[in-house]
Amino acid sequence: MNVDLFFENQEAFRVAFERWIAFLSDLKKYRGAIADHKSTGDYLQSNEINRIVYTLQQSVGCIGDSFRNPNQSRQRVGQLFENLVRLLIQEVGLTCESRSINIPLPGHPGYAMSYELDLVFSQDKVLITGETNFIHPSEVVGSVKTTSKDRIDKVFLDKYMLTQLLGRDIPVVAIFLHDVQRAQYGNSIFGVNSTFKTNHFLGYTVALNRLDGVYYVDRRPVMMEDARLRGEIQDFQTFLVHDLWTLSKR
Repeated sequence: MNVDLFFENQEAFRVAFERWIAFLSDLKKYRGAIADHKSTGDYLQSNEINRIVYTLQQSVGCIGDSFRNPNQSRQRVGQLFENLVRLLIQEVGLTCESRSINIPLPGHPGYAMSYELDLVFSQDKVLITGETNFIHPSEVVGSVKTTSKDRIDKVFLDKYMLTQLLGRDIPVVAIFLHDVQRAQYGNSIFGVNSTFKTNHFLGYTVALNRLDGVYYVDRRPVMMEDARLRGEIQDFQTFLVHDLWTLSKR
């Protein structure tokens, strides 16, 4: 648990949550221009957006820890994080949905690759036709996971395969809660280890393709200290306030 992000005081969380809801209403109204408003500068500097999302999801995770089957619990907690991000995007006025698609393999009639897309979002409702091939040019694909552990490779590969199979660039972003796992240090069970693989991430970025955005609610220190990672990975607040609007404006 990142104590710098988690609200431990119930009253402090209640006040911050109400302020957050009001901000989301303003974000829906002003969209990407909201960052230029002087009245929002102090709020964005407070990092409260990341703190609210982190506290909500970690509270869900704590409840999930009480369930008997840990594998089912982790899966359900991950689904709820995906739902939270989807609802947030919808709340600020964009169209956002999960989507299942089956893309025919060129030159192999009767064969297709299936994809379960966590999120597909755009600023306006679009009509999918035969010419747009499953994903409209104005839509962005999002992969939402609580952690990148054992999953980051697939996100890069999905962008590559979707782009190759559909014959055009498909914008793909990845959204993660954190990249830590529990660890035991001596007699303590409250340690954490990082699960982020820097070399894997940079290797796929250089050798395969760059993702159109990578965002963490709880970024690891290395993501801010390493210049190479800092250019590729931003926090979730940056996605919601800025990149969400520039990515979907195509």
